[in-house]
Amino acid sequence: MLLDYLFWCIAGAILILLEFFIPGLVVVFLGLGALLTGGAIYLRWLNDPVSVVVFFVLSSLLMLATLRRLVIRFYPSDTEKAEADEEKLLIGQHAVAVSKITPYDFSGRIRFSGTTWSARSVEGEIAENTTVEIVGRENIHFIVRAVDGSG
Repeated sequence: MLLDYLFWCIAGAILILLEFFIPGLVVVFLGLGALLTGGAIYLRWLNDPVSVVVFFVLSSLLMLATLRRLVIRFYPSDTEKAEADEEKLLIGQHAVAVSKITPYDFSGRIRFSGTTWSARSVEGEIAENTTVEIVGRENIHFIVRAVDGSG
């Protein structure tokens, strides 16, 4: 199987396609190494399993070490860091109560970010269709208060 050029060509194509699902610009060079190995076997430059594996490893590493830097220079990645603390991003956002919300448990629900979430109020009951402000979160449950003191 190691001496079958079709095996290496198919494996190379699969590895190149995997780059779309496993980003990082590494798998594509393994795929290119496999394609080169398949081509070398087809041209009868390689005829024993040890030389095939050595050629694949060396060609992949060489391309990874040289071409990856070149590609990254022309297509730089987005290096800007965004806020990672989700709670800081959520606090102060407004949502709408889709059911009655109480301060006792998370049986109430709010509509936020295109879906509904369980919620409890900071104090007092909040009626359905009331605009609420997110003031905190416990795991996947929201803690809210009524906007404009209504509720």
